[in-house]
Amino acid sequence: MNLNYPAEWKEQKTIWLAFPHNEMNWGGELREKIIAFYYELIGICSRFQPVNVLVQPDFILPAEQKKKFDNAPFKIRWIPIETDDIWIRDYGPFFVYSQHKTSKIINFQFNAWGAKFPPWNHDEQVPKEIALRKRLALKTFPYIFEGGAIEVNDDGLGLTTLPCLVGENRNPTSELKHVEMALKEAFGLRDLLVLPEGLIGDHTDGHIDNAVRFVSNERIAMAWEEDQNKPNFKPMLRNKVILETWLKRHYGEKAHVDTVQIPTQKVIDGEILPASYMNFIFLNGALVYPKYEEKFDNLAEAYFKSVFPDREIIGIDATTVIRQGGSLHCISKQES
Repeated sequence: MNLNYPAEWKEQKTIWLAFPHNEMNWGGELREKIIAFYYELIGICSRFQPVNVLVQPDFILPAEQKKKFDNAPFKIRWIPIETDDIWIRDYGPFFVYSQHKTSKIINFQFNAWGAKFPPWNHDEQVPKEIALRKRLALKTFPYIFEGGAIEVNDDGLGLTTLPCLVGENRNPTSELKHVEMALKEAFGLRDLLVLPEGLIGDHTDGHIDNAVRFVSNERIAMAWEEDQNKPNFKPMLRNKVILETWLKRHYGEKAHVDTVQIPTQKVIDGEILPASYMNFIFLNGALVYPKYEEKFDNLAEAYFKSVFPDREIIGIDATTVIRQGGSLHCISKQES
């Protein structure tokens, strides 16, 4: 079966989100902040395209907020499907197309990033639930893999990182070639580059969406650290050399690898928070990037405006969601 996974800058039918409810991660002082963040994000997305939000069966949207959303330019649907947490990028369905342009859903095994953050029993059922509701064929691959670990362009090229493919509580190292073959089949890839690592401190084992993103077929943006004394300097330098060689092999002089300085890396309870401007999302006619209320935000905004002069560039404060290690791309899933 020849499958195609459209690049994220292509026209989208809708964007999928999962509303926060997990008291262990989003309780106490974070509860009001994360809910306000989601209302803001949903409002932004609904200016450009329909929005589907997964909610717990007992969810009730406050009347004041409902009134605001009822007047949104595009429809917001609240869909009762149980989840364990908000990271729908990783456990949610991949919407792909067959050679006959028929929409299908594919999914992989999900175990919360190598069994680090239980429970995940509801999250892993989400692709099946959505496939049933949308009456779409579902193809499941027998390997552990997350949505934030893959990045594709519209020309059959893909990017991922080695620690997200094999390792403890993931796929056995001996299965690496089989995992790579499955990814090529699932996303319709003619070439897959496996980088040695992602950002330091990334709980996901180094998802590609925090480190490197395609901004066009021949152009890549990557997280960068200018300070040679910081832990991310050497890994990102190594990634840059590999990416430049690989992309040039495919596109020659058209190839570009851009660097975007990462935010000042904050530490909570001894752990580095993997804040990155690469965790942006495409919408129809817009790009939304995470802000961290610090000095490098303006540089990121200027970069996105230079690359996408025809898109509205919108920044949103992601300092709450990064507290649990993720950002905008991690909490969303596009359906093209």
